[in-house]
Amino acid sequence: MRYPVLSRIALDFLPIRGSSVPCERAFSDAGLTDTKRRARLPPKNFGDIQTLKGSFKKDRRRQEIELAAQQAAQKKHWLDDAAQEAPKRQSE
Repeated sequence: MRYPVLSRIALDFLPIRGSSVPCERAFSDAGLTDTKRRARLPPKNFGDIQTLKGSFKKDRRRQEIELAAQQAAQKKHWLDDAAQEAPKRQSE
């Protein structure tokens, strides 16, 4: 083998896919932003818009997760209260 070290390094890195789900989403979102009407946006503004969109989506996902956790905790509390009330009603 002519370059044994280089070939081992290549085997470590070449199997890695060039894209991933978050990367695909970023390109998809960029396609939605880059329309004919916005074709004259300077690259910096385009990048800023993409950054803001990503931040907004991340914050929105975090809020949705927090809301779901609060709703689950509230439901558990109601079920616990109902379970404690059931024996009291049966004994009356």
